[in-house]
Amino acid sequence: MEKLKDFFIAIWQTWLRIFAFISKEMRLILHQPRLVFSLILGPFLILLVFGLGYKESPRILNTLFVVPDGSEIQQYIEDFVSDSLGANLNFAGITDDVEEADRQLRQREVDLVVVTPPDPAADWANDQPSTLSLYHYEIDPLESQYIQVLGQQSAEEINRQVLEEAIAESQREAATWQDDVQSAKANADALKSAFAAGDEQEAQSSAAELRQDLDLLAIGMGSGLAIVRGLEQAGGRSSSIETMLEELQAVRTRVDEDLSNSALSSGLSEGEQKVNEVNDSLNEVNEMLAAYRDMDPAVLVAPFRSETLTITQVRIEPMHFYVPGVIALLLQHLAITLAGLSIIREKLGGAMELIRAAPASALEVLIGKYSSYLIFTGLLAVVLTALIIFGLRVPQLGLWVNYALVIIGLLLASLGIGFHISLSAQSNSQAIQYAMLVLLASIFFCGFFMPLYRLAPFVHIISWLLPATYGTVMLQEIMLRGLAPNALLLTALFAGAFLLFLLAWVRLRRQLIWD
Repeated sequence: MEKLKDFFIAIWQTWLRIFAFISKEMRLILHQPRLVFSLILGPFLILLVFGLGYKESPRILNTLFVVPDGSEIQQYIEDFVSDSLGANLNFAGITDDVEEADRQLRQREVDLVVVTPPDPAADWANDQPSTLSLYHYEIDPLESQYIQVLGQQSAEEINRQVLEEAIAESQREAATWQDDVQSAKANADALKSAFAAGDEQEAQSSAAELRQDLDLLAIGMGSGLAIVRGLEQAGGRSSSIETMLEELQAVRTRVDEDLSNSALSSGLSEGEQKVNEVNDSLNEVNEMLAAYRDMDPAVLVAPFRSETLTITQVRIEPMHFYVPGVIALLLQHLAITLAGLSIIREKLGGAMELIRAAPASALEVLIGKYSSYLIFTGLLAVVLTALIIFGLRVPQLGLWVNYALVIIGLLLASLGIGFHISLSAQSNSQAIQYAMLVLLASIFFCGFFMPLYRLAPFVHIISWLLPATYGTVMLQEIMLRGLAPNALLLTALFAGAFLLFLLAWVRLRRQLIWD
């Protein structure tokens, strides 16, 4: 019974010593109200300014076009800059002086110079596409990529305009083809009259003229509608143009076989019936041509368009995407900095000697410091999360339990790194420098502004040594997708935090004994 009493007394004394360190660290922090205020309000103000100041609209580029004098491509350029794609460009004019354009670009009077090919027809004759050359003076890789994409879109837009003009010309020619259809119908009527009169010579003459009209019509439509026929076939449906040409071929065959000399001898009624069938087919062809003329050339040239849809529950703004990474980075840096200054402050202030003389063990000291900073940074996380969710309206689609688990794991792992920094540093400035190095590495390697898949495999080793990486990945899944955190990542985060705690305990115990 006496031993059990001594055991409970020892546990009670242990908790008293741990609580003493908790209250000591909390008083040190709370005696600096400006620090506490800046830690709470500072991150929120940074996110607020970022959200208000971020512009999602694309950059407008002052663009100068270099077009050889007299080039026919100038008309396409003028149509292009007036089109919807030209909204990304501020038209700075057209010149044929390459040196002047280069001077304006180098002196930053314009942002982009587009040099058109001198003779596109010659390039096409050599089976080579003509090249639009876009010159810029950017050093930002993202801006360079933006200009590259804009150049591709510009070329596609000009190609679309060229094809659209070709289709429009084909539609204008369809009026001539309709005239040929009317001529063929007139010859068919003449052939019908010849049957009625029993005039074999007139029938042969009218049949020959009908064949000629049909041949010319088939040749003209076959070449003029080739582009449209290919587009319809690529769309995975039967081609109306193909149907039209097949109908013409059927009419031609009917004229050759059914309206031959033998048709005249077979009887008047049968000959007139064959002519009526030819007229019906020609009427169908005429209706198809009329429908073709009414089609929008823009749809024929660009039969497909893209529409981007998301299966997420809310619309994710750019600021929303970065918020989980900001939370992870801020909490990691705060925890590392506070813990990093903790033990070194005891060393420099002489408190380490008092701790050695006190009955407190290294484990009790470490648990007390861990607990105090976990409580304080946890409260900061609560306030920061509330400001972000209710102030900035950032979505939080997942369970709060999952969110809290990730935050606790992130803080424990970050405190572990901070205590190791504090155990290694020789001064406050050195501890702060180490903490800044960890922050810098986290910005580049935790997936905050660059996805992890863009990093080489060997760099992933550094990424997964940083608590912010786990926090960023899992908080994005929880907040923006509403999913549970990856069990493997969450386990690895807590396992890393526990391992850091054990190593810090061993190191602190050695320093209390040997230093």
